[in-house]
Amino acid sequence: MSLSITNQSEVSNQTGLSASVGVGMTMSSREIAELTGKDHKHVRRDIEKMFSDLGEDGSKFGRIYHDAYGREQNEYALPQNLTYTLVAGYRTDLRLKIINRWMELEHGAKPKASRKRRPAFDVAYRRLLAVAETLPGFDANQKVLMASRGTFELTGVNPLELMGAVSIAAPTEDNYKTPTELGKQFHMTGQSVNRYLAEVGLQVHTPGSATGSDWTMTDNGLAYGRMFDTTRKYGKGSQQQLKWKPATVEFLRPFAKQPEAVS
Repeated sequence: MSLSITNQSEVSNQTGLSASVGVGMTMSSREIAELTGKDHKHVRRDIEKMFSDLGEDGSKFGRIYHDAYGREQNEYALPQNLTYTLVAGYRTDLRLKIINRWMELEHGAKPKASRKRRPAFDVAYRRLLAVAETLPGFDANQKVLMASRGTFELTGVNPLELMGAVSIAAPTEDNYKTPTELGKQFHMTGQSVNRYLAEVGLQVHTPGSATGSDWTMTDNGLAYGRMFDTTRKYGKGSQQQLKWKPATVEFLRPFAKQPEAVS
């Protein structure tokens, strides 16, 4: 949280109220919302009611900021006297937070570091998609999913979810099988299949991978496997899962249990 600097004498003249702190100090409605734990829209509503009660023109204190989506939004910048007037009707503990913050400023405390501004999600998405285009072994839909996931990590906005597309199926997804599906005809578990595919050099174990998958294809595995986007278990969002062409079962035959000879 940081305090904004304005021309304090101009503010005092506009309001007809004298400010009791140094030149230029104001507290924004977003900062007040952060300190008190209130929704910003509710703080703005309270400020507008205060202006109405005082007969003040609220537009004199209004200013514009950009939200996480890059949209213009309104906030207010209040001097100390109007900040105190606003929170006079708040709970005692909330008033104390505001007062303590102003006392820090009066004693020369440095403003708290503001949060790092996130890039616009559309810019981040386009740049990540350009990077994804350079990656081998992924189809066009998978690259879109990767760019969307990266955009969420950087900006908090998933373009696909924003547009109502929570997932995209890869064009050939039906031709690929999970390790569990591959192992059914040999009565193998998915864990066994993963272990055997690693033994024959098609994949390596990569727990904690950024993709969300615990397995990654080797160079030999690129001809047989592909990463697909799947719904994340017990949570919103998605992660990647490694699936295999049906022909991959040929690598599993040597590991299949042979039926016992009948005597």
